[in-house]
Amino acid sequence: MNRKKAHIIIHGFAIMHILLCILCRMIGIPDTLILTLATMAMVTILCIEEYLSIEFTAITIVLANILGFILGTQGAQLMGINWLSTFITTEILGWGTLLMIRLLKPVRAERETFWKENVGWLVAAVVIVFSLRVAIDLIISHTRFGDSPSIAIIAEVSSFCMLLLTFFMLYMRNQVEREREKNRSLQQTLRLYKAESTEYREKYLVHLNNRIVPIHVKDVAYFYAKNKSTYLVTAEGANPPVDESLDTLESQLDPRLFFRISRSCIIASSAIRSVAKIQGGRLVISPAQSLPALTELTVSRARVQAFLEWFEG
Repeated sequence: MNRKKAHIIIHGFAIMHILLCILCRMIGIPDTLILTLATMAMVTILCIEEYLSIEFTAITIVLANILGFILGTQGAQLMGINWLSTFITTEILGWGTLLMIRLLKPVRAERETFWKENVGWLVAAVVIVFSLRVAIDLIISHTRFGDSPSIAIIAEVSSFCMLLLTFFMLYMRNQVEREREKNRSLQQTLRLYKAESTEYREKYLVHLNNRIVPIHVKDVAYFYAKNKSTYLVTAEGANPPVDESLDTLESQLDPRLFFRISRSCIIASSAIRSVAKIQGGRLVISPAQSLPALTELTVSRARVQAFLEWFEG
């Protein structure tokens, strides 16, 4: 996400918090839950813009709730101006979220599968956390310890419950992801079986130095997509564009020889020198010697198991 979009999202939500705070005071209703929902929406949008994994997004929402409650409550008491405290708290949470993303470099989901596979779990995380936040407010407003609410005890118990339920949800999500991974492996096996009796593309005609040149598939190291264009890279380092999209290429190439390691790259087994594990459960590929790496040669987490089975076979 570029800096301009980050400014728009964070400053926009900070101003929205001020307006909601003033509106709630004019109407005469508590603003706590409404502001909490707005804060959760901001953090969720920031994480979605980065296509972050559901695990990181859910934990970030939980932390934003806890920190937002502490900063908002204490800030209002110190400043005596609710709307100003709300504005500052929102700015801190927004930029703090982006800083945490930059420092921790969490796993990012693939764009084409993010909405299909993750959005349901993301909605579940938001509903769970917000429901617990409502429960916390109800407990605080009705529970008394002596003459004052036992905020410390309630905060500890509620935070524990919030984390417990969130991790339980993530555990269930991971179980589903394992089943999906098994299905992906099965589909890859079926594709390899089908490849034995299927004819695949043998060469591509490309424009190279004002000439139309045939490039045989056996000479291709990998294909990659960049800025809405598709390119191939040969073992000699040639890098011409091709007319087909990666989705079309994937259906034309022999799956025994080529594997789509991410949404933006299809690589040949002959182009792989070694594979190493990196943070987040992904794999990074070291290309064969003298082969240029013109794009990120990283196996996305969702494709790791299928890739290893393909690479081993």
